[in-house]
Amino acid sequence: MVAFALVAAVVAASLNATFGDTPAARRFSQPGLQRIGDYLRHEIAIGKIPGAIFLIQQHGKPVYYEKFGLRDVATKVPMTDDTIFRFYSMSKPITSVAVLMLVDDGKLSLDDPLSKYIPAFADVKVGVETPDATGKPVFTLEPLKRPITVLDLMRQTSGITYGFYGDGPVQKLYRQADLYGGDFDNAEFAARLANLPLGEQPGTTWTYSHSVDVLGRVIEVVSGQSLFQFEKERLLDPLGMSHTAFFVADEAKRPLVAQFLPDDLIDPPIAGIRDRWCIGAGNPVVPEW
Repeated sequence: MVAFALVAAVVAASLNATFGDTPAARRFSQPGLQRIGDYLRHEIAIGKIPGAIFLIQQHGKPVYYEKFGLRDVATKVPMTDDTIFRFYSMSKPITSVAVLMLVDDGKLSLDDPLSKYIPAFADVKVGVETPDATGKPVFTLEPLKRPITVLDLMRQTSGITYGFYGDGPVQKLYRQADLYGGDFDNAEFAARLANLPLGEQPGTTWTYSHSVDVLGRVIEVVSGQSLFQFEKERLLDPLGMSHTAFFVADEAKRPLVAQFLPDDLIDPPIAGIRDRWCIGAGNPVVPEW
């Protein structure tokens, strides 16, 4: 994410330098575009990233498209047009857009309580630490002051958390719960989360979390389809994102997946979580990132 932010910053600076002062003069300059390429080549040369594919479009037409570096530094395979990239939590906006489609369809409201669709969340408690008479922190469970809503899931204010960020008592319970054990679907994963306490009262604190995983289950309950079926039918296919999926099912295509640098810190593998997506570069006209 840091590398992405750095790329975004240098691109913004470069684009500012490429345009004229009037709308009629808004054309990309080759020197400005060259700055983007130079930056990415430098990041590869100093070992910040293994490679990249960069596309800029204007009025639906590509004005800059270039491949950089390697798809896999271990095998020295170069970056190619058909490289598949993981995009991890950038799937969260996709799932949020899918929810808004259901809102437009009149199938749900952002103000609906989560328990309307997943009843187990009606009885969830909030884990808090309070000092006892000696000042020692004591972990207790408090009732909800208000229900978790669909909007809370979308804006990450549900009180649900991640077990691999932070070291509070609720995060420790997440780590002890074996949330990712065995083979499970979204229904089972949401049920496992509902058995754990929240880290904060709903609506009070933004916490990066499993909220969108639960949101995916809401989509399944409302639509009667799997999350992928719904998003593929209503969003991905209409946008031409035919190579986008939760995982690469075709073994023959797995070598196309771009690999991390050997020393990169990677989250422990979490099988089954439904916000770990891959994209294929087969549709460069679609802003899949």
